[in-house]
Amino acid sequence: MDLKHLHEQLTRLQSEIDNLPVDSEEHAKLHALIDDIDRELGSGPEMVLEDSGIQDRLDDMVSNFEVDHPTVAGILKDIMVKLASIGV
Repeated sequence: MDLKHLHEQLTRLQSEIDNLPVDSEEHAKLHALIDDIDRELGSGPEMVLEDSGIQDRLDDMVSNFEVDHPTVAGILKDIMVKLASIGV
């Protein structure tokens, strides 16, 4: 698993979120999710992975955004698949 690519996806998601025409509550949820994913990944090769419900939260966000914001939903899906492949 290429963690660098996953972090690039998170950065891209951050950029997309900043440009979304959604209310501040949705922005806050998305930013909190990104922060939690970053925290979950840790730093360096010795990642500390915990069962934090991130996959469920990602799935909920994909459902919320796939119709009106397909780019964001696509990035979220990609991140979800990558996290699943490393056991998060």
